[in-house]
Amino acid sequence: MVSLTPTIIAMLAASVVFQVIGLSLMPLTKGLTEILPSIGCGLAFLAGLGLMARLLHSGINLGILLPFMAAIVPLCAIAVGMLFYGESASLTKLSLLVSACLVIGFASSIA
Repeated sequence: MVSLTPTIIAMLAASVVFQVIGLSLMPLTKGLTEILPSIGCGLAFLAGLGLMARLLHSGINLGILLPFMAAIVPLCAIAVGMLFYGESASLTKLSLLVSACLVIGFASSIA
């Protein structure tokens, strides 16, 4: 297993941030008809996925990275939706996503 160095942690955090930026720009693209938000959205996702590729190359297990991202990115996107777009989130949805993050963390510690 790869040790979590400050560089790996920074790349992981940056990948999450870029993907959340991409998700938060999606409503502004109006179905990819607005050019500047669409370009920003695409570039943010490209950076986020590029960082994930670098993390995989550095030795992070695919079976740990993808489930972690699949749990944490939607959780952050829900927070962005609530803060910037006035969306509501049910306690059930938030509880399930937080539980998923905890289960992924537990599963990766026993593997």
